[in-house]
Amino acid sequence: MRLAAHWKTILQVILLAILNPARQIWRLSRRSTRRKVLPYRKTPIRPFLMAFGYPVVDEAVMRRVRAAQVSNVLRLTPLMIAGNLINAMALVAVGFAAVPIGLVLAWFLAVAGILFQMALQWRKFNRRPIEQASAKVIARAVRHATILSAVWAVVPVAALSFGDVFEFWVSSIVTIGMICGGGFALATVPQAAFRWLLVLYSVGVACLVTADIPQPWVLITLLTSFALIIIGSVASTSWLFTSNFLAESELRQRGDLISLMMNEIEEKDSDWLWETNALGRISNISIRFSTVAGRSFKELRAMQITDLASSLNLPEAHCAAETLSAAIESKSAFRALEIGVDVKGEERWWSLAGAPLYDDQGTFCGFRGVGSDITDVRRANALITQLAEQDSLTGIANRSWFLNRSEEMLAEQMKSGDKSLTLFLIDLDNFKVVNDTSGHPAGDELLKQVAKRFTSISEGRTVLARFGGDEFAALGSFANDEEAQAFADELVQIARKPFSICHREFAVGATVGFTRLCNANGTVDDLMREADIALYKAKETGRGRALAFAEEMEQEVRERRELETDLREAFENGKLDVEFQPIVDARSGKVISSEVLVRWQHPQRGDVGPDVFIPIAEHAGLILPLGTWVLDKACRIAARCPDLETVAVNLSAVQFMDPNLVETISDVLMETGFPGERLVLEITESVFLKDVGSASDKLQQLKDMGIRIALDDFGTGYSSLLYLRQYNFDKIKIDKSFVDEIGEQSEGLAIISAIIALAHNIGLEVTAEGVERQFQVDALRTLGCDNLQGYYFGKPDANPMKITAVRKEDWEDRAPSTAPGNRKRVTASQD
Repeated sequence: MRLAAHWKTILQVILLAILNPARQIWRLSRRSTRRKVLPYRKTPIRPFLMAFGYPVVDEAVMRRVRAAQVSNVLRLTPLMIAGNLINAMALVAVGFAAVPIGLVLAWFLAVAGILFQMALQWRKFNRRPIEQASAKVIARAVRHATILSAVWAVVPVAALSFGDVFEFWVSSIVTIGMICGGGFALATVPQAAFRWLLVLYSVGVACLVTADIPQPWVLITLLTSFALIIIGSVASTSWLFTSNFLAESELRQRGDLISLMMNEIEEKDSDWLWETNALGRISNISIRFSTVAGRSFKELRAMQITDLASSLNLPEAHCAAETLSAAIESKSAFRALEIGVDVKGEERWWSLAGAPLYDDQGTFCGFRGVGSDITDVRRANALITQLAEQDSLTGIANRSWFLNRSEEMLAEQMKSGDKSLTLFLIDLDNFKVVNDTSGHPAGDELLKQVAKRFTSISEGRTVLARFGGDEFAALGSFANDEEAQAFADELVQIARKPFSICHREFAVGATVGFTRLCNANGTVDDLMREADIALYKAKETGRGRALAFAEEMEQEVRERRELETDLREAFENGKLDVEFQPIVDARSGKVISSEVLVRWQHPQRGDVGPDVFIPIAEHAGLILPLGTWVLDKACRIAARCPDLETVAVNLSAVQFMDPNLVETISDVLMETGFPGERLVLEITESVFLKDVGSASDKLQQLKDMGIRIALDDFGTGYSSLLYLRQYNFDKIKIDKSFVDEIGEQSEGLAIISAIIALAHNIGLEVTAEGVERQFQVDALRTLGCDNLQGYYFGKPDANPMKITAVRKEDWEDRAPSTAPGNRKRVTASQD
C-alpha cells in the first residue's frame, strides 16, 4: 500500500503530537483500539506510528523502541548541556545589559538547575543503559522539554520588555538557534521535539507581533518556514530511526534462530572418530562410524580409509581420494578434506581431519582423526549455487551469473586485444497473448521450449541466460559482423517455428538486438546499453527481426530522451493545449461533433505532432496523467458549447489497459458536469491486442454510463471485422489512407463502399477522416457516409464555438444517407 494512502493519518498524528502529545487518534476501549491499529501492522507507516507511541506492535517491542528513542537523546546530552551553557553565558554577558540583574540571575540559575538534572540523568544512563521504557518515560521527556523550552522562552519576552533593538535581535537569534538545535537533538522523541518547538515558536511569534519593528510578518513567515522544516525533519528522522531499529531487531531475531537451528543440528548429527593402524587399516571402530559408513565392523577392519574414499565412482571423488592417499603416505596432517563415499549405493560426502600418531619412541602408529557427514551441506550449497546462477524455470543461466561471466569474458578479451565479443538481447514477441489466453502454466512451458531451442544453437558458440519474463541474452565471440548477424538471424528463425503446448500450437517469434565490442575501453554496461538500443529499434521498425547497433541509433535515443524530458516539463508547466476539429453531418453539413486533438508547440522544434509525442508519453509513463488531463479539459470546454452534440476523445492502448480507467472517466464526468451521452471515446484495435481479458467488461461499463465507443482507423488492421462482431461499438471511423485514394484508385471507393454497407447493416454510424477536397465530400456522401471530418470543414481550433460556424453546403438536392438511426432500429427491422 502506498504511503500516499495514509497521508491523513500521518497529518493527524503530527498535529496531535504538536498540540497534545498525551493524546492519540484512537481514544477508544482496549479492544476497539486494538481493532483500529491492527490493520497498520503491515503498512509502510507502521514505524512512523511506533515513533509516536502508537501500539502497532507488541508492548515488549514498544518498550524497547521507547528505550532506544530516549537513549539516543541521552547520548546527545553532553552536547545539549554545552550548547545551553554557552548560549546562557553569552546572553548573560552580552545580551541582557538592560535586564534587571535579579531576573537574569534567577533565569540563569533555572537553566543551570535543569542542566544539572540532565547531567545526572546522563551519568545514570552511562552506568546502566536503558533497555526497556514505558510510556511514562516518554511523558517525562515531554515534560522536561516543556520546562526547559519555557525557561528559554523567557529570553525573547525579557528582551522585548527591557532591552533595546540589539537585545531583541540577539534574543531572536538565540531563540531560532535553540528551536533548531533542540528540535534536532530531540528528533527521536518527536512528541518532546514538537513540544519544544511549539513553546518557543509560539512565544517567538507573540513577541514579533507585539514588537515595534517594521514588517514583522516577514520574520513571522521565516520563523514559520523554519518550524515547518523542523517538523518535517523530526517526523522523517523519527520514522527512519524506528525503521532502522525494527530492521536491526529482525536481523538479531533471525541470527538467534539460525544459531538455535545450528545447535540443534550439531546435537543430532554429531561427528565421529576414526583411526588406522600403521598398515593403514581401519581400527578402533565405533558404532557411529559403522553406521555412517553403512558397513559392518568386519568389513571395515579389512579396509583402509583410502578404500572408503575410492568407493564413489566420480571424478571429484577420485581426486579427493588421491589427495588423501598422498597425505597418508607422507604422514602429513590434514583437515577439512572432503571425500566421496558410496554408502549402500548412495552418494555421501565426508569431511575428514586427521594427524599421524607416534608412540613414546617416535614410531609411527597410524592416523587418528575426526569425520563428519557434509552431504546435506553440500547439497544445500549446490542448491544455493544453482539458485544464484541458474534460472529456476528454464534451467539456463540467470541474469546475475550472465553479467558476472560477461565481465570475465570482457577482461579476457581486453588482455588479448581481441574485439570479437558480441552481446545479443532477445525479446519474445506476443508472449503476453499466450499467458492471457492459455494461462501462466502454458507461458512457463513456452519459455522452457524457447530456452531449449536457443540452447541447441548456442552451445559451443555463446553463453545463454534468461534475464526474466520473456527476455533472453547471449554472449560470444564472432570474427566479423556477418557471423554475428547470421547467429542473430538463427535465433529469430528458430523462434518462428510453432511451439506445441497442451495440444495447441503457438507462434510467438523473437526480436534480437546485438552489438559487437568496438571500444578498447568498453564495458559490459556499454554493451548492454547498445544492444538494448538496437533491440528497441528492431521492435520499433517491425518485430521478428535481428538488428545490429549503429552509432546513429544512440543519437536517436538521446534525442528521444531529450524530447521525453521536454514533454514532461511541458506537461507539468501547462504548455500543452487541446484543439477541436469539426465533424459535420453528411446530410446537412452542420457541425455536430468534434475530435479533441492535443497540441504541443515546442520552443525549438516548433509544432510536435501527437504521432510523435504520444508514443513517447506511453514509454515514459506519462500517458495516464496526460490522458486524464486531456479528457478533463475537453469536457470542461465542450460543456460551454451546447451546439456540439458530442465530443470525441482518443484513448491509447496503454490508457485502456489501466485498471482504473472506468473510475477515472467517471470522476472526470462528475467533476466537469459533462454528460456521458455527449462523450465519444475513440479506440484502435491495438487495444484488443494488449488487453484480451477485460476489454468487453470495460466497454460495457463505459456504455452503461452513456458513453459511445468508436473504432478508430478502421480497415488498417488485420482483424477489425472480428472486433466488430465481438465488441459492441457505436460507430467506426474510416482511416484517412482510404479517403486519400478517392479520385486516384477505384479500389479505394470500393473498399469505402463495402465498409459503409457493412457498418450500416449492423447499425453503426460511419465517419470518414481526412476529408480535404470537394470531390471527396461528394463521393463519400453519395456512398452514404454519415459524418465527415477533415481540413475541408475548417482547421482545428482551441475554441469549439468557432468550429461550429464553418460554411454549410446545400445538401437538399442530394439523396439522404442510407444509415439507420441506431442499432436498435436495425435489430427491430431484422426481427
